[in-house]
Amino acid sequence: MSSPITRRRFLTAAGGAAALMVGAGCSSTYDIAGGFVNSNSGSGANTIVYWNLLTGGDGSHMQTMEAAYRHEHPEVNLESTVLEWGNPYYTKLAMATRAGSPPDVAIMHLSRLGQFAPANLLTPLDLDVLADHGMTPADFTPAAFVKAHHNGRLLAIPLDTHPFVQYYDLKVCRRAGLLNSFGHLPPITGAQQLVRVLRRIKATGAIPAVCDQINDPSTPWRLFYTLYSQAGGSVLSDDGKELVLNQPLAVRVLTFIGQLAREGLVVANEDADGGVTVFQAGNSGLYWEGEWNVNTLQQAGLPFSMQPFPAVFGPAITQADSHSFVIPVQPHRDPQKLSTVLTMVHSLLGQSLVWAGGGHIPAWLPVRESAGYQKLKPQSNYQSAADHAVYDPPAWYSGSGSNLEIYAGGAVGGLMLGAGSPESAYDELHSTLQQLTQERAPV
Repeated sequence: MSSPITRRRFLTAAGGAAALMVGAGCSSTYDIAGGFVNSNSGSGANTIVYWNLLTGGDGSHMQTMEAAYRHEHPEVNLESTVLEWGNPYYTKLAMATRAGSPPDVAIMHLSRLGQFAPANLLTPLDLDVLADHGMTPADFTPAAFVKAHHNGRLLAIPLDTHPFVQYYDLKVCRRAGLLNSFGHLPPITGAQQLVRVLRRIKATGAIPAVCDQINDPSTPWRLFYTLYSQAGGSVLSDDGKELVLNQPLAVRVLTFIGQLAREGLVVANEDADGGVTVFQAGNSGLYWEGEWNVNTLQQAGLPFSMQPFPAVFGPAITQADSHSFVIPVQPHRDPQKLSTVLTMVHSLLGQSLVWAGGGHIPAWLPVRESAGYQKLKPQSNYQSAADHAVYDPPAWYSGSGSNLEIYAGGAVGGLMLGAGSPESAYDELHSTLQQLTQERAPV
């Protein structure tokens, strides 16, 4: 395992990331040598420079929403730019903001606020101003809206919640005698019941559950953090400066994961593409992953459904994150530009049913509570997960695609392959997290 990132490695990676940006906008220009985007932010109230990291299905859904906004507001020049997902995106956004050349609005995972908020890189949002643009706290999923704050300041406008979920193959589960009279898999509660379900699927000759982790350590982190949070455990405190990992709880969770691996009840020797391919082929009863593969499986014609991840060790808490809109700090604040941006954000929120088609649970309650969303299947089946989401613990090195997920997930991944002991996995997990807490924030 690589050692956690140092300040020097962070800055070196940031310089390299500048050459990896892919522009999908209308007329933004790029200073590749300097490593910063020379955007038109602040150049006029009728131009919006918008950065996001949305590719694949997410990207196509967002482009549909952007096209609708452009149709509604032909007087506004919306420059939408897609950049490389993960650490390169957030490095670029932080450096551009520090350099005084940020976009007017950007997509940010709420779990990444811990990196940007302490450095004062985001513009606090006034509730009265939001209300003037048709957005109030009551319009959003409470858990996501609370997470959009840092030290009492609202810094983001939630777009969705995307949780770790359970997919299930209808044919395989019917063969195992697991479906009820409505053709649904009843909610699974408790470790013993989950093991019984997996053993019944295994008895049919199918893979009980597939949960990919090769080259994707975020997935084993999601599995561990879901179960550990259900058991009541916390990982970090003091914005990531202190490790509070509970050894008995963590070992209990790791022991359960190890049991599933040893019995062949979960197959983890797959990468992200391999995992969805195994399930798509009808070879697995269950599939544990984020909900973003729903369109892939629908297009394949697989008879499947989805539900929240089982409540194994306590309440039905599930690891999740949220895309949100943030307004980076600008060298010169322009109230008219802010108004134009908030109008655009409100327009995109209003199209959340398009966004929900890709699997994400709308944070915009007027859509989430609508009849149209309730009819959207299987996407609306797991919407309750948004009310019981647990976000990655606040820290500058935490959040989607972060060093915490990469290193901590690596410690759990080996156990999912049946290697090592729960105690050795805990020791690696503890050591990794302890190192991260001692690193200085690079921004």
